[in-house]
Amino acid sequence: MLACDFFHVDCAVTLKRVYVFFVVEVGTRYVHVLGTTSNPDGPWTTQQARNLLMTLDDRANDFRFLVRDRAGQFTASFDSVLADAGMDVVKIAPQCPRANC
Repeated sequence: MLACDFFHVDCAVTLKRVYVFFVVEVGTRYVHVLGTTSNPDGPWTTQQARNLLMTLDDRANDFRFLVRDRAGQFTASFDSVLADAGMDVVKIAPQCPRANC
């Protein structure tokens, strides 16, 4: 099982907020940092999902579920990239931040 989310870092020098997109392999607690951006939108997040599948390569078949929240960055195209790889995307309940594994 995989779980994904964003965290942000506020840079004191540039006064900008940078978002970091990561995926955790729940069984091993291995973290994949997929990328950083100041504007995490749907197309960017979808590309990061493709990059994750390339990184996992044959191991992508070992993961059946990806747990995510209902943030706007996770579009239908993000879900379809993972569904095409055989993963079921599981959305947590609305307004339940503690349900992110």
